[in-house]
Amino acid sequence: MNNQQAAAAVLRFWFEECRPRQWFQQSDAFDGEVRSRFGPLTMEALAGQLTAWGEEPDSGLALVLLLDQFSRQLYRDQPEAFSGDAAALALSRQALTCGWLSDEASRPRRQFWLMPFLHSETLADLEEGIPLLERFSDPATAAVARRNRELLLRFGRYPHRNAALGRLSTAEEESYLLTRHLPQCDCCGKAGPLHYRVRSDARPEWRLACPECWEPISRQPGYRYGGTRKANRRQRQR
Repeated sequence: MNNQQAAAAVLRFWFEECRPRQWFQQSDAFDGEVRSRFGPLTMEALAGQLTAWGEEPDSGLALVLLLDQFSRQLYRDQPEAFSGDAAALALSRQALTCGWLSDEASRPRRQFWLMPFLHSETLADLEEGIPLLERFSDPATAAVARRNRELLLRFGRYPHRNAALGRLSTAEEESYLLTRHLPQCDCCGKAGPLHYRVRSDARPEWRLACPECWEPISRQPGYRYGGTRKANRRQRQR
């Protein structure tokens, strides 16, 4: 298989064979499938042996997937899971400069061009990426990026990576890790088993509000209710 065929296989697997829910669920079976089909290719990418892929938009996006997504399946809970993040972010910026992102018609493909911004532990990268995600991706992914920004403002890093990276967690981080899989209020940051999806004229984007924050929002002009979200026990780790 030559480089063009290998890049096409990566894109076909991720965007055609996979279901969107598989992209972010933690699954031993899915990790194993990525490892068996693309493990050696991912290791080549992490070793800097596929840099030529970054010369074209399709192969460049495939390289971003290897560096920023497949690395997480291949090395889950290990430091190497994040070892391709910087190179992936450089490719994302290249896609912006070259017009590859603005020329891309597929929203999911645009989303994964921008995921390296969302994964960065540098606040300036998140600040740069959030308006791009709001423009080119979907509201849910942009909301995740905004929550990541709140984590960096609060902790200066992502506490859920501490164990994998051998970092000691503070008491505040330990408390957060106990509740991180509960829905979190986008207004006050409070985690809990019940939140409401709401928007208003003052903040037209959909967001989650805890019962305490929901009450004043419900009286705002243009209030809209988009459903109730209860605690989801399925883990999501990126």
